[in-house]
Amino acid sequence: MENLTKCERLKIIDATCGKGKTSWAIQHINDAPLSDRFIYITPFLTEVKRIKDSVKCRKFFEPTKTDENVTKLDSFKQLLEKGENIVATHSLFLNIDEEILKLIFLQDYTLILDEVMNVIDQVPIKQDDIKMLLKAKSDKEEPFITVKENGYVKWNNREYAGDKFNHIKHLAYTDNLIIHKDIAMYWTFPAAVFKSFKDVYILTYMFYGQLQRYYFDLFNIKYKFHSVDFNRDLEKYELIPYVRPTQEKQLKELKEKINIYYKAKQDKKDLNAIGEERSAFSTSWLKRHKKDKSVLKMITDNAYNFFRNKCQVKSDKVMWTCVKDFEKKLAVPKAKKQFVEVTCRATNDYAERDTLIYLSNRYLNPITSQFFKSNGIKVDEDLWALSELIQWLFRSAIRKGESVNLYIPSSRMRELLEKYLSGEAVAYFEEKYFEDEKRKQARLQKEAEESKSLASV
Repeated sequence: MENLTKCERLKIIDATCGKGKTSWAIQHINDAPLSDRFIYITPFLTEVKRIKDSVKCRKFFEPTKTDENVTKLDSFKQLLEKGENIVATHSLFLNIDEEILKLIFLQDYTLILDEVMNVIDQVPIKQDDIKMLLKAKSDKEEPFITVKENGYVKWNNREYAGDKFNHIKHLAYTDNLIIHKDIAMYWTFPAAVFKSFKDVYILTYMFYGQLQRYYFDLFNIKYKFHSVDFNRDLEKYELIPYVRPTQEKQLKELKEKINIYYKAKQDKKDLNAIGEERSAFSTSWLKRHKKDKSVLKMITDNAYNFFRNKCQVKSDKVMWTCVKDFEKKLAVPKAKKQFVEVTCRATNDYAERDTLIYLSNRYLNPITSQFFKSNGIKVDEDLWALSELIQWLFRSAIRKGESVNLYIPSSRMRELLEKYLSGEAVAYFEEKYFEDEKRKQARLQKEAEESKSLASV
C-alpha cells in the first residue's frame, strides 16, 4: 500500500464556519471536466443528500446495502470499479481497505473531505492485557505478537480463535495498529490513502489545532493552507491565499454576536461560580462528582435558570452539551432532547438554536498526547480544546450571522473563547504554529541536503 503515491501535497481549505467551503466544493465539482472523478466524504447522511441534490453536472452515487450479502463497503468497491462519483460518510470511509485503496489510485479520483475524521483512536485494551499479549506464545512457542521497528504490531498466531484478542488480531492484520510504550495501542487510518488520490481537499477551520494535523505531521504528509471567499464581481466562490484567523473580519463580528453569560450586578447568584476551578467540567472532574447529587443538581439548575429565566426562551431554541458519558446525569430540565454532542461538526441541523449551554472542559486523552510527544509531535491542549469549542458553537444560529447567548461555566473554556474573540489566542497560536512550521521545513531541507550529499559520495 505504501508504494501507491500520487498526491504530493494536500490542500487544507481553512476558513471560518459558514464562509462557503462546502459551496466552493460543490461549485468546484460542477465546474470540473466531466472526465474528473470525485469522492466526497462528509460526517452526516443529511449532507450526503445535500451533495447529491446540489451537484448538477454529474451524478453522485451513495454506497448502499442491497441485501445481506452486499454490504455498504462492498457497494463502495463496486462503484469504484465502475469509476462512479461517490458520496459517503466518514464512518464508511474509515473502513477503507487495501483493495479500495488500489481502486482509488487506479481510477484517478479527487477526494473532498468535509471536516476532519477520527484518523487515530486508542484501542480499548488494558495495560495488563497488552503485557500479557507481549509475553504470550503459541503452542509452537511463537510469540502472539511482535513489534516492528516503526512501532506497528504484527500478529503471528494465525491459529488463534479466541474472543478476548480477536479485535487486536483484526487490526494488526490490516497493518494499522501501533503500540505505545507497552501501555496503549492505537489504530491509525492508513496514511497511504491520502497519497493515492489525484488531489485532496480538506474543508475545515482551525486545522492547526486539530488531531488530524498531528496525524499528518506524524506520517510526514505534506499540506498547504488555503482560504475561500465569495467574489462578488464574478459571483462565484474562489480559493484565495490563506487568511490567518487574526486577519479575518469575522472575529470582530463574532465578538459582537456571541453574548457570554457573566454575573450582573442585580444577580443574587453567579452561575459561573461552579466552574472556577481550572479542571471544572473536565471528564476527570465530572467523574469525581458523579455521585454528588448536590453538585449535579446545581449544574442542571444553573443550566435551566440560564435558558428559562435569564434568556426567557423555550427549549426548542436551546442547544446544550457535555461529555457523552454524562448526558443523562447532566440532562438540562425541560431541554433533555436538545442535547448536541460535544464533538458535533459539519451540520446545519441546529442553525435555529440561539441559546447555548456548554457543560464541558475539553482535554486530550493524556496517553494520546504523550503518544504524539514521544514521536516528536508537539501537542497544544488549549488550541485543540478551542478548535473543538468553535466547531460546536458554529452548529448554532451564529453560522447564519445571528446573535446567540452562551452559558459556559468552565473558567478555562470561557477564557479560551474570550482570548479567541479578542484575537489574542489565535495570534499566539498562529505565531507558535508557523514558527514550528518554519523549523520543520528547515529540518526537512537539511535532511534532504544530507541525503543528497550521501548519495553523491
